[in-house]
Amino acid sequence: MDTVLTTLRMEVEDPELSVLFYEFEEYYEQKLWHQLTQSLVTFFQSATVPDAIKLSLYTQFVTTFIDKINQLSCVDFLLCSIANSDSYTDSLDFLNDLKKKFEAIDSKKTNLNDGFKNHSNGILLISLEISRIYLKQGKLLEASDALDNFKETLDNDQQDIISLRVKSSYYSTLMDYYEIKKDFNSYYYNGLLYLSASGLGSSSAIATDGVSSKFLKDLPYNMSLAALLGDKIYNFGELLQHPIMQLLGPENQWLLEYLNALTMGDFAKFDSISQKYVPTIDLLSTNESFLKQKICLMTLVEIVFSKNVRTLSFLEIAQATNLAEDNVEHLVMKSISLGLLKGTIDQVNALVIITWVQPRVMNDQQILKMQNRLVQWNENVSTLGAKIEEQGKVIWV
Repeated sequence: MDTVLTTLRMEVEDPELSVLFYEFEEYYEQKLWHQLTQSLVTFFQSATVPDAIKLSLYTQFVTTFIDKINQLSCVDFLLCSIANSDSYTDSLDFLNDLKKKFEAIDSKKTNLNDGFKNHSNGILLISLEISRIYLKQGKLLEASDALDNFKETLDNDQQDIISLRVKSSYYSTLMDYYEIKKDFNSYYYNGLLYLSASGLGSSSAIATDGVSSKFLKDLPYNMSLAALLGDKIYNFGELLQHPIMQLLGPENQWLLEYLNALTMGDFAKFDSISQKYVPTIDLLSTNESFLKQKICLMTLVEIVFSKNVRTLSFLEIAQATNLAEDNVEHLVMKSISLGLLKGTIDQVNALVIITWVQPRVMNDQQILKMQNRLVQWNENVSTLGAKIEEQGKVIWV
């Protein structure tokens, strides 16, 4: 084994990384598997090491003790080695080979009561990464079948035994699938689940989870577009407040402002940004009429939320949304059908009576509005109490 490590060490140009090979040898000989795994993580996650050397280290060294180290780390080492491979066939062969090795280890130790943990998480993770390659190959049916099988595993009361690492891979693979299908709603909702499972934003270190650096770089941009174009997405608070949005480059900061304008029902700002940026993005320009409908719906929700009254006239809504009064009834019916509002329409008196507004994550401005309303409500209650006390003195006596 020392010959293999010596040969590979000579191929590594970075002196800080080449010295790791001495650690590999020492930890391997002393059977310090956890320390060895940590050193391997440093090596495999390095962007300066060619994939060919990573793959050689994996095939000639790591595969000799895969039953001794963390199963998910083992899969990650392979994924780092084939991340930029041009051959999908070779990548599938490596993944299937590791999957078979995990299954073989489990079959030998199933009946031993030695505290052995099976490789179910590793096998599931490999299956998901195979699905990801199917998507790259355009084999949507095969990928969909594998994803459906994983969903069945999730639904069969096995949530607790599946690691977050595996779940994050599942959600990111689903995002790849729905991006191809142009299903903006599903892409967005699975994106939120991915952000939750992966822990992005909760730690300064972003662990490898099978996704490319390009995926992470494009994630806030793609999530923003999905939020804009999803016909069932009218609550952007979770995305807007997530640290991932800090990764939007300066050239895309307008998306943050655009989503905030929608959230606040700010028609003027929405129009200003639309005129400047929407024509530059095909997905948005071809859905411009839908975006205008969306700002009208969001504006309606915002004026209901921000006002103390629950009865609005058609005229008020028309003025706020820049619509003709004849179109207000259709807008209200649309909002009710989408579950944004509940209420009734008084056609005779041209009024809308609102009884419920969909709960949503609020930004700082909306929280301030709510605070002001509560302060006003408290003052009104105090005033009313004082008036009742004053007028009822005779009765109290």
